[in-house]
Amino acid sequence: MAPTLNHIHLFTTMKILSTLQSWLPELHNYTDDDRRHHIGFTWHGKDGLRDSHDLELRYTYNSERLALQGSPRPDGSWAYTEANGRTHTISAERARAFMQSTQESASLMVEMLEKLRDAGVLDDIVETQAQAA
Repeated sequence: MAPTLNHIHLFTTMKILSTLQSWLPELHNYTDDDRRHHIGFTWHGKDGLRDSHDLELRYTYNSERLALQGSPRPDGSWAYTEANGRTHTISAERARAFMQSTQESASLMVEMLEKLRDAGVLDDIVETQAQAA
């Protein structure tokens, strides 16, 4: 059976598409097991080898406020792990600076309350002692 015009046209179209495939990239877009988002292009060569260009993005979230609700570590830093496995941390230096600032604010507040009590503005102050966590 001799090739017809339709067979020749189909063969030619397939050859053109095969050639274009090595010039036109394939888009990829996925999220891996480490929660990194990948987007990029892959070129397929005529020899079956591929060239991939990939942009990797990862969303991170760290709350020092949540970290201080967690547990201290041996190096003085603090860490809190959420139910979903995300860990929030604060360094020992930042934790010490926060505690120092909080202590200064608390001391200033106590002085202000004493002055208000001495002036007779506050009559119903409840006395309490601060306890270390």
